[in-house]
Amino acid sequence: MPLKMHEMETMTPRERVEATLALKEPDRVPFIADFHTAQALLTGMTIEEFFFDVKKSYEATGKVWGVFGGFDMYSGCSPIIIYYLPWPNSHSMLYFDWQLPKGDTPEQMIEREIMKREDYRVVMEEGFTPFKRRPELEKEFVKYVMQYAELDTGAWLREMDVLALGHAVVEPPVDVISFLRSLKKFLLDVVEIPDTLVASCEATTDEMIATVDPQVQFMAGEKGPKIVVYGFSRVASNIISPRKFDLFWPHIKKIADEIIRKGCIVLFHLDNDYTAVLDYFTEFPKGKTWFHLDQTDIFKAKEVLGDRACVMGNIPPHVTALGTPREVEEYCKRQIEECMEGGGYMLCSSCVLPDNIPPENLKAMKESVMKYGFYRA
Repeated sequence: MPLKMHEMETMTPRERVEATLALKEPDRVPFIADFHTAQALLTGMTIEEFFFDVKKSYEATGKVWGVFGGFDMYSGCSPIIIYYLPWPNSHSMLYFDWQLPKGDTPEQMIEREIMKREDYRVVMEEGFTPFKRRPELEKEFVKYVMQYAELDTGAWLREMDVLALGHAVVEPPVDVISFLRSLKKFLLDVVEIPDTLVASCEATTDEMIATVDPQVQFMAGEKGPKIVVYGFSRVASNIISPRKFDLFWPHIKKIADEIIRKGCIVLFHLDNDYTAVLDYFTEFPKGKTWFHLDQTDIFKAKEVLGDRACVMGNIPPHVTALGTPREVEEYCKRQIEECMEGGGYMLCSSCVLPDNIPPENLKAMKESVMKYGFYRA
């Protein structure tokens, strides 16, 4: 039976999300609970246990859905698989140094200079393969893929008529290079050798595009649109200037264009602040992009992008994790009332929900769309 969370609802979660992505007004504003590992503390598990035990993490996620009455999209259970991705990605331990959770201490990247400045030549000639330092971890990726495959996620979501939040993940070469170089060295390269940096990004763009198809094909047969999460953080306006952002836009846009050409929706997961460069993102076809905003001003994003793309996010962790339920409700209320008109808006946290979000604050977020998010009949 399709999930129904309020007596006034006239749509299923899938119908609600699809209408919103199509820039139509649904019955109410969708609430996207973008979990990372918050389900662990909400159900009495450690983050470590949630990370490494896929089955238990799935059961914990189901419990959270039961306690809170469900949500409008499914954001997954244990995120461990992204740390074993066999292709270039800032979360992959095949390329980067990560400390995975211990007890309730979350994971942490140990960022250092892996790629030297003279290695740009290697990147342009051979791509990112020479920087896959731990290929033996690919067997762990296969192990976790099999564990996910054993879950009944597809049947559960079909029964509720709920869509998954993403079917594939990809990053632009500029972000991968920035983590390989380390932030300080990357920023020096932006200033001192921009042509070499841009040439390396352009040389590896097709390599990143090629990672999308296998991921989407793995989810073949799922109902609804295929969503590719396209995330980046190191070319934000609070890190480099808009003039420097312009250098990297051609290869960033090329990847998005290819995702759209494949018939997928691009979910731009934009960490940090992109308010100053929002106009660049108006170059995509209407209804083919979706924006999950971290520090980017969502009100400005709605103004600039609202006639062509769905927006969500920009509810910061200091509110969701440290605020009172009343403060959470007031923050959400203002955003809902200023962004909901005309559709194309969902309520969601900045980035993912904090691991330590109090249950009463998660409840306040959901209840805010029930109080303030229904559209006129």
